[in-house]
Amino acid sequence: MANELRVHLDQLVGTWRSEGRVIGGGEHEADRWRGFDVYEWFPGEQHMVHRVDVDIFGGRKEAMEFFTPRAGSSDSFDQTSFDADGTIERGVGSFDAQGRYHNDADGARAVVTFHDRNSMSAHWELRQPDGCWVEWMDVSFTRIAEPHIEVRSKGDHQH
Repeated sequence: MANELRVHLDQLVGTWRSEGRVIGGGEHEADRWRGFDVYEWFPGEQHMVHRVDVDIFGGRKEAMEFFTPRAGSSDSFDQTSFDADGTIERGVGSFDAQGRYHNDADGARAVVTFHDRNSMSAHWELRQPDGCWVEWMDVSFTRIAEPHIEVRSKGDHQH
């Protein structure tokens, strides 16, 4: 893995409290949601694991995502997310010259800005059927601990 990519990804390592607000209209306009995101290096430190556990759109969403460096690139990586409902999503992550993280998935994209070591924010957009992008949601993240993925039963989920 290129050192530059490693330095950028290291900013994500930790357990984050995530809170979002839908801004893009539709049936969920102004809905707020919250949960946790955990980023940690997979053993061997060649891939990063991202665990999502949030309460959103009236239900719980859990996913496990893997970041895998792209061959021949010093600043981008493949993202493959496995949702608890069986959905698999793929995207490409990269970092720009300002150090922002760009998440470009099929039909959705985000720009993550790091404010300091313990806070970051994301602005999400959705692609419309006509190909235009519209605002979808804003998310804030606050680092609350070192990375730790805890396996829990559905019944004992608390925030």
